[in-house]
Amino acid sequence: MLNAAFSAQHIDAVLVPIGVPPEKLTAVVGGLRAMRAFGASVTVPHKLAVAALCDELAPQAKAIGAVNCLAFNDDRIVGHNTDCDGFTDGVIAAGCELRGKRAIVLGGGGAARAVAYGLRAARAVEIVARRSVDWAKAWPWTDENLRDCFARADLVVDCTSAGLAPQSDADLTDSLPLDNLPTGAWVATLVYHRKTKLLERASSLGHSTLDGKAMLVHQGARAFEIWTGTAAPIDIMARALDASLAR
Repeated sequence: MLNAAFSAQHIDAVLVPIGVPPEKLTAVVGGLRAMRAFGASVTVPHKLAVAALCDELAPQAKAIGAVNCLAFNDDRIVGHNTDCDGFTDGVIAAGCELRGKRAIVLGGGGAARAVAYGLRAARAVEIVARRSVDWAKAWPWTDENLRDCFARADLVVDCTSAGLAPQSDADLTDSLPLDNLPTGAWVATLVYHRKTKLLERASSLGHSTLDGKAMLVHQGARAFEIWTGTAAPIDIMARALDASLAR
């Protein structure tokens, strides 16, 4: 996806995957600094730990407490979080208006925190989580709370890991009161590698849906712009992602 963007913009750069055990993270980031890397994308399980290795954190990364994008500026490492605004960029591009709306976020982990921060333009953001959450007030995950929250939702975002596997996806979908959603409500998930039962059922009930590809593309576009200072070719990135997932 990002290599397609570099090629389209004639930028002499390439993104390569590096598997990094947790105990080697400090050494790898130091090596990238020494070799004057352009930047780096950071994924699980390093998004929290890598923040401590940065010389500076951008406001979003500081507020969320997680970093998914490193920029090597001279000899300084600046940590960014492009997940938050990448999510909202994707939602808005899909035609879902956020201002004045009420969003329900399912889950209390790092992904939920980034999405909730990105949704700060919405009128209200409510969290429903199975475990206690120390970064926001959250509703306990009960049938009653889910029904109440869904009844007043304009957007529901599944930030749990349930959609990653077919059985847990089906179990989650069966447990959610999608029938309580108002007409016109959207349902979104962060899963991008498969069509989830949650979105299938929401769509069958007449709701607009959005999978995780939009967030993946737009967070990558934000990283591209941080690294290069130029606008990202989003359509090219989206086509490259689709082609990769179709293999």
